[in-house]
Amino acid sequence: MKPNNMPSSRLTIWLTAIRPFAYTGSTSAVAVGLALAAFSGHKVDWGLAALTLLGVLCFHTGANLLNDCFDHARGLDTEVLPTSGAVVRGWLTERQVHRAALGFLALGSLCGLALVGAAGLPVLWFGILGTFVAVGYTRRGLCLKYAGLGDVAIFLAFGVLPVCGTYWVQTQTFSWLPLLWSLPVVSFTVGILHANNWRDLGRDGEHGCRTVARRLGERGSAVYYASLVLGPYILVCLYALIALVSGTSHLAPPTVALVLLVLPLSLKLAKVRRDVDRDTFEMLDARTAQLQLAFGTLLTLAFIVGTRLSQGGGHV
Repeated sequence: MKPNNMPSSRLTIWLTAIRPFAYTGSTSAVAVGLALAAFSGHKVDWGLAALTLLGVLCFHTGANLLNDCFDHARGLDTEVLPTSGAVVRGWLTERQVHRAALGFLALGSLCGLALVGAAGLPVLWFGILGTFVAVGYTRRGLCLKYAGLGDVAIFLAFGVLPVCGTYWVQTQTFSWLPLLWSLPVVSFTVGILHANNWRDLGRDGEHGCRTVARRLGERGSAVYYASLVLGPYILVCLYALIALVSGTSHLAPPTVALVLLVLPLSLKLAKVRRDVDRDTFEMLDARTAQLQLAFGTLLTLAFIVGTRLSQGGGHV
């Protein structure tokens, strides 16, 4: 017997399980890494770029599916919310989702091995660390999420590592540039996670899940969320100021000011509260993902335009 409201389309069911709205973290990280490589004077290899994006998205999908599977098994996910996956809705079983997760992780690993052959062993270390963190976030046994280290795990696996890894694949050089610029991008990624954990603060506490939101409480979580969605603009302005004072545009072209176009949206989300903006609060993780997509797109565009202005057409 089918659960109530179960879609007739298998595609709809699996899209619900995968939750592609959260892909903004992965796609923004790869896009910024590519734009930084071009800004640094390197020619972008679009074949390697596509393979990098596919690999990152596969790992992101696998991690999302494992998270849904294990959270449901532990009794954390019992209430259907607008952004819930397919397991808690009863559309897919834990076993189905677990097998799909392993399939996506395997495909991501194949992409990673191909990139190792093209760009060298550093890609392997990026991949091993990313896999350990992404899988360890919600695995059975020692679980980073339960230990209050979920934000750190997401910070590394879906921010710093994909930006720096993408940059390395294209340039085969280490630089502070992708590390510095990964910070404003990943701040929104952590914001998506925290919005979810903030919403689930009560349920997580009942099952011993010590997320950052649980540790901070309601008021602290509001302040932390505001810092995550407003901090990126402070970082961008700081980088631009350093570039201006030092007399070089290598760190930040003037075009990074484009990201300020979405500052009003960040200010609006930073004011959201559980008891006042109930509907918006329930969808805060998805709204944060939309904000990240806008910010990441503008930041990528800023470096592309900056490349063209400084190199007379660049290498893109």
